[in-house]
Amino acid sequence: MGDGLFDLHDPARQSDTATPAPMTPIQRETIRDLFAKIGVGTARAQFDMVAELTGVQISSVTQLGADKANVLIHMLRGHASRAHHANTGNSWADRDEDTWIDRL
Repeated sequence: MGDGLFDLHDPARQSDTATPAPMTPIQRETIRDLFAKIGVGTARAQFDMVAELTGVQISSVTQLGADKANVLIHMLRGHASRAHHANTGNSWADRDEDTWIDRL
């Protein structure tokens, strides 16, 4: 019975506690630049924003894995693109892209 398809003790099965790949230096630089663009300069504020945007609470930059760093970069780019954009409260006026009507 030890070689069944659904055997839980399969040695080929990866460990559930595998550590994620660390973020790359390029990811770290990109995150630093994006935080500067949106004006989040203190470590505490940055850690809080990481937790808010990725769902991962960190106490050191080295704790952020490459996968979560990609999520953070994507989210920070969105914040940075809206950072200097005035919000009028009108979703039509505040749209980021031209519509087919605008292109006519």
